[in-house]
This record gives sequence, structure tokens and C-alpha cells, in this order.
Amino acid sequence: MAHIDTAPDAAVCGRLAREVHDRIGTGLALALRRLDLLELTATGLTPAERARLADARAALLDTLGVAREVVSSLRGPAAAPAAPVRASLEGELRGFLRSMEPLGVQVRLRVDGDDSWVPPLIAGEVFVVVREALRNALAHAGGRRVTVRVCLAPHEVHAVVADDGVGFDASAPRAPGRANGLLGMEERARALDGTATVTSAPGRGTTVTVWIPIKGDDIDD
Repeated sequence: MAHIDTAPDAAVCGRLAREVHDRIGTGLALALRRLDLLELTATGLTPAERARLADARAALLDTLGVAREVVSSLRGPAAAPAAPVRASLEGELRGFLRSMEPLGVQVRLRVDGDDSWVPPLIAGEVFVVVREALRNALAHAGGRRVTVRVCLAPHEVHAVVADDGVGFDASAPRAPGRANGLLGMEERARALDGTATVTSAPGRGTTVTVWIPIKGDDIDD
């Protein structure tokens, strides 16, 4: 009997991994952050109410852990980009910042150029990559300032997200399940023949630099 290869296509797995991380994982992370804010600002809660909040946190953390396991198991080569973002890139990023409520962190966002120069498919991917870099900076960097600069041009998109946080050893091996966001950023950029690089060192903050070319066939999409 002939052998039939039923293993999932690597590109499909790569795309599923990114979507689970960027859509589901980010949503869970936002829910956890809002729960943190509620616990910090709520007054007069009874022990029973605080216990229910703790149960909700435990459920979210458990689900986030499952999502990370799924992403790690699906992780594969770069795949087809996700659906495009239709609103302006700056509008989408500012909306994300409002949802994150970055208390105690100064965020400076600047977007130069015209959205009409960038095909929707590329704009959507740039948004996801920059959003993930921002989420990491706000959730993990522990800094006081984050700067976001996006330059849109007829033939390329260039973005930089920099923070003044604790940083990390970017040359060290990435722990399984803890670096899916970094891998996803790199894969999304590579799928569009671009690059996403992370520069960091302990005590010196982190900078994510993204470059995506815009080709003639992209413009026709």
C-alpha cells in the first residue's frame, strides 16, 4: 500500500502559529493587563470578590499557557500573511495603545508618509509586527519611555520600536514557548521579503527594526 503523507503543510502550520499568537495570545494578554489594572485600582473588594478575580486570572493564565503550547507545536517556516488591516496604520496603532492603557510609560508614536502608498496586505502585516513589538515593550521591558517611528514610502516601509527598559541578551538562545512573538515578527517580515531585527542588551533597552519592500506586483493587489 502506498504511503500517504498526511502531515500538515509547514506553511499552513506557520500561519496558524502566528495567528494563534498574534490574535488569541494578544487578546489574552490584554485581558490579563486589564485584570491587573482592576486589581490595582479597585477598592472595597471583599475577600470573596478578590478570590473570584484570582480565579479569573488563573483561568486566563492557564489558557495563555495552552495557546503558547499550541504555537510552539505549530511553529514552522514562514507562511502566507494574514488578512489586511483596512484602517489607517496610525489609527490602528493608536487604538491598540488606548486598549493597552500604558500607565507610567510615555509612548511617542509618529507615522510619516501616505497610507495609499502601501498595499493593504503589507499594511496589515506591518501593523501586526509593530503591535507585537509594542506589546512586548509595554508588558516586559519595565522602562519609562517607548518610541515608535513608522515611515511609509512608495517603495518600502520602515519601522522602529525602541524602549529604555531592562533589555536582555539578544544573542542568547531563545527559550521554547517564550519567544514566539519574536519569531512571529521575523517570519512575517521574511514572508514579504523584508527583515525584522531585534537589538538588545541587559540594562540597555530593546530596539525592533522592521523593513518591508513594496514591489510592483504588491501594488497591484
